[in-house]
Amino acid sequence: MSTYQILKTIFFALFLALLAIRAFFGWKVRRAGQSSWSVEKEAVKREGRWSILLRMLAFLILIVLVGLYVVVPGEPDWLVLPLPVGLRGLGAALGVFGLLFLIRVHSALREYWSTVLQLREEHALIATGPYRRIRHPMYSALMVCFLSLALVSAAWPLLLLSVLTVPFFYRVTVKEEAMMTEQFGEEYHAYRGRTGRFLPQVFPARGQN
Repeated sequence: MSTYQILKTIFFALFLALLAIRAFFGWKVRRAGQSSWSVEKEAVKREGRWSILLRMLAFLILIVLVGLYVVVPGEPDWLVLPLPVGLRGLGAALGVFGLLFLIRVHSALREYWSTVLQLREEHALIATGPYRRIRHPMYSALMVCFLSLALVSAAWPLLLLSVLTVPFFYRVTVKEEAMMTEQFGEEYHAYRGRTGRFLPQVFPARGQN
């Protein structure tokens, strides 16, 4: 098997694993009587219709790029950047880490997971597992997974998409934290003071960061 075939196999294994993880925990949410994909009017107003549409569009673009990666023979110059094999291998290792971290995040969040900014009935503030030190580990895990897919495939559109997830998720977290502050008040304010947004705090903050 050539290096190209090995990388392509790794890419699809990571991509399918990502879909399987999201589908599995979505199923668990439904078993708990919730839905990870239902969107309330208040959630649309809170996040913005364009933001939700961009999520869907990004997913569709990802599917198209995956399809191109399957259909196009070899690694055409117009699609694939000449990244070193070592860097692409590092992307594979990063992908395994990202997927395992995503599983931990979902396990900690349980039935409170939703694809949009909305609260469940009797919503609790999760501060265990990855949420103990990071306020938005779900977005952190997804950014790692997207970067991994981009590096393994070396496809420049995926690299661009992975870069664009950073400002997009940052914007979402601003709105999400406003929602959580409104819901939990001082409890969430204190939680913000001891956690990082996407990464753990290096030095504990006295106030919010």
